[in-house]
Amino acid sequence: MLADIERVKRIVVEAGKAALARRGTEATEYKADESIVTAVDRDTERFIESSLKALYPDYSFYGEEYGFRGNHEAPLWVCDPIDGTTNYVCGIPQWCVSVGLLHGGESVMGAIYLPVFDDLYWAVKGEGAFLNGTRINNTDRDSLHVEDTIIFTSNAAKLLPIENIECRIRSFGSIAIELCYTAQGVVTAAIGLKEGIVDIGAALCICKEAGCEFRYLEGPLVDIKELLSASRTDRPFVYGPPKLVNHLQAILG
Repeated sequence: MLADIERVKRIVVEAGKAALARRGTEATEYKADESIVTAVDRDTERFIESSLKALYPDYSFYGEEYGFRGNHEAPLWVCDPIDGTTNYVCGIPQWCVSVGLLHGGESVMGAIYLPVFDDLYWAVKGEGAFLNGTRINNTDRDSLHVEDTIIFTSNAAKLLPIENIECRIRSFGSIAIELCYTAQGVVTAAIGLKEGIVDIGAALCICKEAGCEFRYLEGPLVDIKELLSASRTDRPFVYGPPKLVNHLQAILG
């Protein structure tokens, strides 16, 4: 095992509870891409990095706020200290702390904590995906019912012909949470665009261990090494159980 998931879970929960305690006091500013950032985002990332560095000094770290640090050949922590910062600032409960571990071209560990709900999702390669200690998975199917729910992120919804989808459509404002909901089967699948590896790195392991695939809508599996190099997805992707992914590719691809 490359890391102790129990230690990672404790760090993520501690970071999330500290961020929750500071909500409503933060000053906001805008980054170069016009997205919101707060001192809580930055402080949370520094706390997570220093905590992981103390445990795994030879591992590299890639965070939303401060970028990449370390050796490109080492196992890599990917972190979004607050995924869903706009929700955090506006008082919308869907925001989370996300930490994943990438190695050998795949996500091998992930922990995502939703402080408002006190929900902790996690997974380790080959060991299953869990929510608060209960194993989770998504049930596969080859069609959609009108009352099924599917995620379209904001970017994807602006580009794709969502009128071709007859089921319910949702966007929660945090791709990490949206992928966790997909792994859990709360939603059937998630379709996104321009999502960063730091945002989805932890959720990739959780979804895979829950029986889901990560593919571009045009067909091929997403290459994590290529995604890491590019930093974010450059074309629409779908995450869900295999037969449903094929069905959505036929409708939208």
